[in-house]
Amino acid sequence: MEHLQFSKNKPPHHNKPNLIFATKSQWLVWCGVKNLIRLLAIIIVVASLVLMVTSLWNDSPIVDEIPHIGAGYSYVAAYDFRLNPEHPPLAKDIAGMSLKILDIRDEPAFNSRFWKEDINGQWEFGKKLIFGSGNDADILVRFAKIPELIFFLLAAMIIFVWTRKLYGYPAGLIAVFLFSFSPTVMAHSRFVTTDVPALFGILLGIYFFIRYLKNPSTKNLIIAGLALGIAELTKFSVFLLVPLFLVLAVIYGFLNFSSARWRAKLLNTLYLILNTILIVAIGYIFIVWPVYGLHTLNYPLERQKVDTTYNLGSYGNRFLPDIIIWMSDKPYIRGLAQYGTGLLMVTQRSIGGNDTYFLGEVSNHAWKKYFPIVYFLKEPLAFWGLAALVLISCSIKLKYKKNSFAQCWHHCIDFLKNHFTEVAMLLWLAFYWYASITANLNIGVRHLMPTYGFVFILLAGQISKIYGRIFNKKNLTAYCLLLTALFTWYLYENISVYPYYLTYFNQIAGGPSGGYRYVVDSNLDWGQDLKRLAMWTERNSVNRINLDYFGWADASFYLPNSYQSLWAGKYRNANEFLADNPNGGYIAVSASFFMGSITSPEKSYAWLNDYTPVTVIGNSIFVWHILPLNLIVD
Repeated sequence: MEHLQFSKNKPPHHNKPNLIFATKSQWLVWCGVKNLIRLLAIIIVVASLVLMVTSLWNDSPIVDEIPHIGAGYSYVAAYDFRLNPEHPPLAKDIAGMSLKILDIRDEPAFNSRFWKEDINGQWEFGKKLIFGSGNDADILVRFAKIPELIFFLLAAMIIFVWTRKLYGYPAGLIAVFLFSFSPTVMAHSRFVTTDVPALFGILLGIYFFIRYLKNPSTKNLIIAGLALGIAELTKFSVFLLVPLFLVLAVIYGFLNFSSARWRAKLLNTLYLILNTILIVAIGYIFIVWPVYGLHTLNYPLERQKVDTTYNLGSYGNRFLPDIIIWMSDKPYIRGLAQYGTGLLMVTQRSIGGNDTYFLGEVSNHAWKKYFPIVYFLKEPLAFWGLAALVLISCSIKLKYKKNSFAQCWHHCIDFLKNHFTEVAMLLWLAFYWYASITANLNIGVRHLMPTYGFVFILLAGQISKIYGRIFNKKNLTAYCLLLTALFTWYLYENISVYPYYLTYFNQIAGGPSGGYRYVVDSNLDWGQDLKRLAMWTERNSVNRINLDYFGWADASFYLPNSYQSLWAGKYRNANEFLADNPNGGYIAVSASFFMGSITSPEKSYAWLNDYTPVTVIGNSIFVWHILPLNLIVD
């Protein structure tokens, strides 16, 4: 054959060619296009990695990194899981192994009461290891952070491969572009935390479970189980995969067995359910249990029981805690007890809440509107432009037709059969969003990170499909120009906020410098800018600064001779400050503490609103210079 064969219903430039009928030169052209797309995807991911590494170089360790780095090192060095049981170990292990290679000093930390006496003394142990053991804290923190980028890299690979299989190479490139240059993804990929690892775990677990459903071989069943086990080591919220898998097994069973007899459908569905339970068992028996067993190898039995009893002491219903406490000193099953302890601790925290600032209020009770609003403000408007484009296109495609109930039912069944993977992704999004909105924990958009991968896959797929439905050359040109503008804007938003990715807000919120008015905590201010504050004081010859810092990094390490501890309510107005500082002085307050003080008149920083900050460090620490009264000029 001399020509490529295309569908007769669409012009050639919209379809993937049938390479069976292609000439050798045409086949080589198509292979060249695929290789070019792969190369572009690699360039995109590498560029993102370079931006992330260089942007973290002057970060001080964020709040959660202090216990995570210390705990991860203790797992690798001591095979003891007494610290930070409320998070699974995988992300922390990678940081710990990196520090083991660095060969840091650890004696002061392991000889401290935070390790020997305190129950879960994770915060002070981590601080002692990083800042109080004679190590170079900057080098130590960088060595801990950079290996965490492996989760971003693996997630990007899965996103590209999965999107390519569903929608083609161009869609795969779009998905990896949106993922790799998302400011929120880039912000959290650089941290020793569990959010991006959870994103990777969700992609890994669901990808291999769907592959098993579509090809239920013994090999795929085992791989799906092992993938689930790895996923469960990333974050406890990933446990939601267990009920999700059961739901997907039921849906797939009823959709894909051709027999019209309900008895046969029920039996086949039951078979899938039992195999799903087997997949869960494989994950926990061959991955979670051994890993936790290794981590508790040198954890004294009596110490584990005391710690477990304390950690679960305030849990409400005592049925599960009592079982786990009983298991905690049994040699062969105490690894599972440690896993159960962490899972219950996280459940307890989601119910208990956490004090946070949101839209002018401070509360430890969750707002139902928190995640929708914060998610909207934290994503670039270019992203929302692409989403709007897809929604408009879908609404036009789904024109209302007068069909009977039976016709609608058959259309629905056919859609579910033909788009089961997309339905599974949408089901996870609904599942996780519901769990997030109903939980009593509003401390950051990062908790939605496990949904990001599927959002980018689905969005890229629909963008590609719209292209395939446009036949008119002028409309096609206009569509390509619009996409180019939106993608360019998306990339510009990323570059413009560098290196302060955590502080990204879109223009509706006033950009990165205006986001603090809406929400703080891990959305903006997580303690990452203490080192940059120290660099600013050195450049500007500031010898003394009053500091109220939201974070666990050691201020005396970065500001050894130039800071004085400040707290909300210490000074209620400028006169009180000048009484202690007659020559004037500098005040630095983290955005989380500044906004969090507004609901407490006796401890409010509201009086500082009468002054203009001389600088804002990384969008997260405000710095004021209060002049003595005799130097104030009207």
